[in-house]
Amino acid sequence: MSEVKVSVGERLVLTARVGNNLGAVLASHNLISLPCGGQGICGLCRVIIREGPVTPPTKYERLLGYTGSMRLACQTRILGDLRVELSPGLPKPVRLNTLIVNPRKINPLIITQGSGVEELFDRKINFGVEGRVLLLDLGTTKIAYQVVSPRGDVLFEDSVFTPLSDFGLDIISRLAKALEDKRVKDEIYSRLRSVVYEISNNHSTNLILVGGNSVMESFFFNLELKGLAEYPFRPATNDVVVDKVGDKLFIGMPMIAGFLGGDAYADLIASFQLNIDKPYLLIDIGTNTEIFLVKDEEVYATSTPSGPAFETGISRGSTVFQGGIFRARIAGVKDEKPVFQYSYLGAPTGILGPALISILADLRRGGFIDEGGRIVRGYKTLNGLKILYIDESRDLYISQVDVRNIQKAIAAVKSGVRILMREAGVSKNALKGLVIGGNFGVNLDIEDAMSLGLIPSVEKDIVVAAGNLVLPGLRVALLNRDYLFNYKTILEKVKTIDLPKMPGYMDLWVDSLHLTPL
Repeated sequence: MSEVKVSVGERLVLTARVGNNLGAVLASHNLISLPCGGQGICGLCRVIIREGPVTPPTKYERLLGYTGSMRLACQTRILGDLRVELSPGLPKPVRLNTLIVNPRKINPLIITQGSGVEELFDRKINFGVEGRVLLLDLGTTKIAYQVVSPRGDVLFEDSVFTPLSDFGLDIISRLAKALEDKRVKDEIYSRLRSVVYEISNNHSTNLILVGGNSVMESFFFNLELKGLAEYPFRPATNDVVVDKVGDKLFIGMPMIAGFLGGDAYADLIASFQLNIDKPYLLIDIGTNTEIFLVKDEEVYATSTPSGPAFETGISRGSTVFQGGIFRARIAGVKDEKPVFQYSYLGAPTGILGPALISILADLRRGGFIDEGGRIVRGYKTLNGLKILYIDESRDLYISQVDVRNIQKAIAAVKSGVRILMREAGVSKNALKGLVIGGNFGVNLDIEDAMSLGLIPSVEKDIVVAAGNLVLPGLRVALLNRDYLFNYKTILEKVKTIDLPKMPGYMDLWVDSLHLTPL
């Protein structure tokens, strides 16, 4: 193989060979990390190919929209001399500008099927530089976004923290405060719009597609919140929401039902592009977990509040944006206590959700905790509480309370999956695919997750860790506008399952607390 040069930025020149994996070359010089092991699903190895020949985009890159100059280094092989630019890997906070948006002057238009959303697209309005479009995944913790071309090529991608932590870290806290005080709702609206306006203006985009959980999307479009606070939990509308403000056109994905919001709709239509045989399960694990079981002509769907244990809701929890341990494994036993080896992003100051699952699975295999989640050996005591150290020198541990909280989070997901499969009449052996959506699934060890029952025990070759599907789903809606204009044809196929109303649900949830395979 002939030797080639890889120029990184303005000054650094690396030596490689034709056929080398670009991600491996850059990672060997500590220029990027490969958290997902080069599988092409975490998106943290984004680079911009400024010049030079490389291999065509892989199926993962095509799904995620990396088909232009922006590519995933781990999926790209070098074919000649290259000039590349590193893309931002981890999100950073944005500075809130001084724009104050008055929600009382906003009257979003609820678009029912066939009532004119097509006309809004067809109007000759200023869509910004080169027709760029902003895709917005409006999350509880972060706002992830892509700037894409009219063809869907990703031109820029990044994420910022959602600036609402002072109103609570979860949507229920924010919802309660907004219902108690209209000024809180107005302030949340203004902050969200200010962040998005700044992003949009920085990238010269005037068309913005939005997908968020039902509460966050309702905040963003200044919709009535009361229905989400009272059983049976209904968003103000299940239709596409359009808001035209000056030159900017905001289009919100239809919220399916309850807490299955526009992000869940985007997840679902993105999964259609994976060409997986049916029936298949789609699980997007997070603080609020969405679960779909897709059959030939119908879709069973539910959401379940799995809580913050998968993120920051434990003693030493962290998120990928803060950095922390994303992989961990028991390497041995010393003085009857487990000794861990781990990998981390940034600094090992906390434990990320996927690592928690592997830690719990290994502790279970090693007999340090029992099937019921009780810590039985290898522990120390801190303030009367049993703890198991991951790294005592860094004061990283999980406590008995942490284990209980993780159990409850797993039980919420496990019981939701069991109910959906029961109602759909589909056994785990009949599944043709299992799609794990969301950033949580990127570094999740599939066997560990199966051993605890977080996901069904199926053949590993039918499992797809797809990463964030909301942005790809928004891209699908942009390129195939039937998903916007005729969305009700999809919603009519969705049968939503209200878990608490299902016969025997609480017994099933309690049974799902056991750390056993599903």
